[in-house]
Amino acid sequence: MALNTGSALVSLRKRFIWLLTGVVGLFAAGMALSLLFSLRTNNAAELHLLKVEAAQARTSVMRRWNYYREVVDHLASDPQLLDLMLVGSTEDKQQWAMSRQRLLPNILGLAIVSPQGEVYGDTSLLRVGPSCQRDLLQRGLSVQNQVLIHRDVPGLEHVDLSASVREAGGEVLGQVFLSVRLAQLQRIVDDSTQPGHAIALIDAAGEPVVSSGSLQGAVREISVALPAMGWTLRVQSPVQRITHNGRLQILAGVLTLVAVLLLLVVVVMRLRRPVLQDIDAAMEALACLTRNESAPPIVTRYVEFAPAAANINRIAQQLHDQREQLARLSLTDPLTGLPNRRAFENRFPQMLGLAERGNPIALVLLDVDHFKSINDRFGHGAGDRALIALADSLKALTRSSDMAARLAGDEFAVLLSGLDDDGVLAWYRRLAGQLQSELLAADLEGDSTVSAGQTWLRDTAGDNIEQALARADRALYRAKALGRGQLAFSSSVSAKDAG
Repeated sequence: MALNTGSALVSLRKRFIWLLTGVVGLFAAGMALSLLFSLRTNNAAELHLLKVEAAQARTSVMRRWNYYREVVDHLASDPQLLDLMLVGSTEDKQQWAMSRQRLLPNILGLAIVSPQGEVYGDTSLLRVGPSCQRDLLQRGLSVQNQVLIHRDVPGLEHVDLSASVREAGGEVLGQVFLSVRLAQLQRIVDDSTQPGHAIALIDAAGEPVVSSGSLQGAVREISVALPAMGWTLRVQSPVQRITHNGRLQILAGVLTLVAVLLLLVVVVMRLRRPVLQDIDAAMEALACLTRNESAPPIVTRYVEFAPAAANINRIAQQLHDQREQLARLSLTDPLTGLPNRRAFENRFPQMLGLAERGNPIALVLLDVDHFKSINDRFGHGAGDRALIALADSLKALTRSSDMAARLAGDEFAVLLSGLDDDGVLAWYRRLAGQLQSELLAADLEGDSTVSAGQTWLRDTAGDNIEQALARADRALYRAKALGRGQLAFSSSVSAKDAG
């Protein structure tokens, strides 16, 4: 056979290398795009978080500032203070200021000041420091329009507020001076600062009043003006080029790339194996079948092996069906066609589970009355026909949710679901009538009866097949002792109580 030399040979190794290169390039491009989108998303999210943080901090600072502003304005409008400014002595004014000071534990100092800026009373008792006195004397009434910060005493850094005291005609009689510790604002800034961020209050001169956190390098920053104070709120967060999530994405991408490359190597190596490997697999499957062992279905990728694989799979399916048929025969009574004791034991846990979930399940144990005398008088063939008649009656009266089985000899068991005491009794009476019809059809005496003992599967833990059969057997024994041809219940427990 002549070789076709018209087409050039292709190097599988080179194609494999190009394939690996393409995969690496695609993964690198995908990782780069993913990181780019991640950085953009993180920047937007961080900026939004920064805005929310700034808004919350501004709200907290202004709430506290407005509170103190309202306090000093309320004090300045006190009617008692107006009387003191007109006719009160310096000692009275000092006592008024000290009494109000005790009611406001979070402030540093409180005093009444003359229109010229002089403090009424002992400045040490009123906690008005030298720098505050100096500002009051130098600026007079204009100090109330400014926010003054004093840091001359370590630990007592504070900011001053004041409000004019006016008589009814509008004339200024003086002012109420109030100093607030900067620690109050510092606490608010500390509580508002997110981990890894920084917040600062900047005064009109550009100096920090209070701050929390310190950042190095590139930062994102949002500044919010506080017009009522003349300050600026500045919130900062660090700028990270590659976030923790970005590093995790890189790691995941590298691991995925390595896994894909390893998979490609394995696939190429497998493609190099001989094509006859499928034939070897088929031969091994045939050998398993000859040894009566289970063989998995053969799936081939090659059209040449499809007919052989289909034949082997068909033979394996036939053997599987035969094994299932044998399994069914092992669970069926050969005389009556009913499930045998093994099948009954297999089904019992399912019915017991239904009982444990509150469904009434009745177990009825039956046998043919005077069965031995039937065998003795008419032969074992007649006895078999009587058993078949009872089995046919059970088949006619049991539903798909029930189960009837022949346990041994003339002993039968039935599991009935969804019935109460009256329902079980009605079922037994229909069975007795059906049995008479079946016996007549089998040319047997129609006066043969069947005795039955009933018990309810219990919904409490611990009930099992041995206990249930023992209860039903005792009930069956009682039915025979009472004269046969009747149904006896195991106890006074009803279906409602059992469920």
